[in-house]
Amino acid sequence: MPTDGKYVLHHTNQKKGLGVYIYYMLAWYYRKNKKPYRQTLKHLGKLTKDEIKRYKIGIEFLNKNPQINLCNLEEIEILNTRSYLPCALGDYFWDFWELNKVFGKEKNSRKNITTADIAKILTTIRWVEASSKNFTQELYPETCLPEITGVSVESYNASRIYRELERIDEKKEELGKHILEIARAKRYTKGEVLFYDLSSGNMSGLKCVLAKWGHSKDGYRTHVVLLLVITPEGYPIYWEILEGNTADTKTIEHLIKKIDKVFGKIESVLCFDRGMVSDDNLRLLEERKEEIKFITALDGNQISHFANEINFSKLEEVKKMDYQKDKAKIKKELEAEGYEYGAENLFYQELKISSARKKEIEKKTNKLRLAKRRYFLAYNPELAYLSQKHRKERVQEFQLWIEEYNQDLAGALANKKEEKVLKTIKNELKKNRINDVDIAYNLIKYQVTNKNEKGNTKKAWTYKVVLEDIGESAYKQAEQYDGLWMLITNMKSKQEADFFSKTDFSNYFDVYRLKNNIEESFKILSQFVGVEPFYLYKTKHLQAHFTICVLSYLLDITILNKIRNNTDVENMSLQRLFFILKKCKQNTIQLDKDTVVSKITKANKKQKQILKALDCLHLISKHYLIKKNITAIKS
Repeated sequence: MPTDGKYVLHHTNQKKGLGVYIYYMLAWYYRKNKKPYRQTLKHLGKLTKDEIKRYKIGIEFLNKNPQINLCNLEEIEILNTRSYLPCALGDYFWDFWELNKVFGKEKNSRKNITTADIAKILTTIRWVEASSKNFTQELYPETCLPEITGVSVESYNASRIYRELERIDEKKEELGKHILEIARAKRYTKGEVLFYDLSSGNMSGLKCVLAKWGHSKDGYRTHVVLLLVITPEGYPIYWEILEGNTADTKTIEHLIKKIDKVFGKIESVLCFDRGMVSDDNLRLLEERKEEIKFITALDGNQISHFANEINFSKLEEVKKMDYQKDKAKIKKELEAEGYEYGAENLFYQELKISSARKKEIEKKTNKLRLAKRRYFLAYNPELAYLSQKHRKERVQEFQLWIEEYNQDLAGALANKKEEKVLKTIKNELKKNRINDVDIAYNLIKYQVTNKNEKGNTKKAWTYKVVLEDIGESAYKQAEQYDGLWMLITNMKSKQEADFFSKTDFSNYFDVYRLKNNIEESFKILSQFVGVEPFYLYKTKHLQAHFTICVLSYLLDITILNKIRNNTDVENMSLQRLFFILKKCKQNTIQLDKDTVVSKITKANKKQKQILKALDCLHLISKHYLIKKNITAIKS
């Protein structure tokens, strides 16, 4: 038999009676003098579909097709499974934002791994597991990142990681500027509004010069302050770590200097929480050569300065209505009073203040700057209802506390001081946020006889707290401002039409409500990215770690926005999304002593829906998997 040929499954059609039957045979095809020949090796007769399939596999094996391997079940072993899909997504969305451009070309051509490579790996690997920089060295081989990035396992080591961290920190400001430019150029954002807020990050040690012991979001801890500025869509454009215990109100000046340095003239409107508000901060924004426009909220206790401009009797009428059943009636009453309907449970009006009243208010406080700023009063019927409900619940809790406190006082072993008893009651009122409720009480002094732990009898003078009846009138003053809050802006009337046109907002309250996006940003950084605790102590390393976490968050929010904007896939949290995607791994299987194959877990319907929504279906395509050596045969 000629050696230059191949095995085939040949068939012929034979007619028997009224039927046509297909008969199969194993044959050898070859060429002789450029003419094709066939040599029948074995007649197989009629075959079922399953038999045909098996014969074809066997013939492919005989023809030494590398894709076909006959194996013994006893010899098959699963050698390893490695994270694939999160790594492939990290690589894709890193390139989506063109982040390599920021790091540029390396001057040292002998480097087998670049700063951009390290930054990409550290950013992506947080999707596999949030861990210390040292531990990523062990994690790296357990992922498909070596194949995807082209960076060998040997090249990714601790010394390289820590050397590159300082270079990553140097690129922080360029990264923020690049993200804003890309977001605007590709219309991911209009960038007309920027949201600014602070949080805290807990430290695991005391060595870092930025870390300070003090009050943080988790109580008193050694911490640093995290500063973040994002677009309305959540894309981060500036971030920094500040010294622990830095007061919120002291960060605006620092931010303005950074904005000047990084962005130059900035046309966006800055929106921030009332915790950042101080008159000094607002003046800093207003008195620059290029004034920065802002939108923020007024402190609750300052609304009382505008009491003459608020029709409390009308609001009292509205508060007596059922905010759910009487929505139409409430809307009609408030619109007649000059309020505009902004959204569900939001009515607002710009306060029109006469010159005489402005002077009168400014005599009481010089912090409102009424000539430069505009004030918008908002009323929320649901908030008013809930404030009243919860206040009464807290008063009931206070009454129960008084009963327990009287029992403690009755067990006194030493004389109780009246001033100390009064201070304890005042602190409890403040703690329960009911010190504005008119709660009247008296102290009755009396003598008690109690035994101490040793059984000795002790006499002491103590007090009993007697509460007077708490009727509806006690709540009147406290309830006056329920449901009310106020926005401030230095945007002039003639500027707002252009601003609303560019941003698609209809009022300032819609803008301020998006402040929740930056709260979501910190939540993602904390709960999903795993920004804390900080294990590093060098300032540059600490800053670089935060940069890596923010870049990981950038990829997260990009994915979230794509999912939210796609109607073909259900909305879901990042936790659930990655729980679904992480199941698609690379599996390495030994078929026999000579052959090892690698292949990904078959993508299910849900994974394909998510990838389609992210425009990433190519990540599970045969071409991409073979190109990246994720699907491979090793003999």
